[in-house]
Amino acid sequence: MTATSSAAAEGADDEVGHGRSLDQARQRGREEGALDLAAVIALEEPARDGRLARGQRTRRAVAEALMELLQADDPDPTAKAVAWRAGVSLRLVFHHFADMDDLYQFVAALQLRRQWAELPQLSTRLSRPTRIERTVAHRAAHFEEISEVRRALVRRAASSPALRRAIHAADTLLLDDLQATFAPELRELPEGLRADHVCAMDSCTSWETWERLRTASGIPVRGARRVMSLTLTAVCPA
Repeated sequence: MTATSSAAAEGADDEVGHGRSLDQARQRGREEGALDLAAVIALEEPARDGRLARGQRTRRAVAEALMELLQADDPDPTAKAVAWRAGVSLRLVFHHFADMDDLYQFVAALQLRRQWAELPQLSTRLSRPTRIERTVAHRAAHFEEISEVRRALVRRAASSPALRRAIHAADTLLLDDLQATFAPELRELPEGLRADHVCAMDSCTSWETWERLRTASGIPVRGARRVMSLTLTAVCPA
């Protein structure tokens, strides 16, 4: 169990669900054009053919190796380092990926798919303070888990429309989660004011805010959670 899924499991009896299936992602993609889930569903389904399955496992191993290197504080791993970490040849890396940008796009899709699967669905029957606390707890764990990879994706996104779409999709999932979690409070507001509150809530619980708290301000995880909770409480309608 990852840090994200562990945090999401707290108070399980009061949650609608612990995560979302790929079938839900497909259905969501059909119903809502605003949310680009192409990166989520682009990962291949498990193949029945043995040769294809081996290829899928190799692709996944190479992607996992890149993520492990990024998480080990290597901000720009070489293809050679990725191959060594994955236990495959450099030739095999570039057999499965056209170049490093192609590999990073696969990593972005893999991370987005995991985010979708692990995103908790909190019941609106929970009290507002409880929903705030659990939302922040999940995001703190999630951001701590993904930050090294997210930084690398952001650095490369300027020259990669595919990475920009993946980052936007990840952010949109979190935005939609906020609107669903705090729907009772938001429904009571006039439309224009509702949009302002949603924007404020999204901003104060974003990865960028977490990154500033943890890196620029140097605040420990527990303190950063307190700051995020205070800010979300202030901007979330009562």
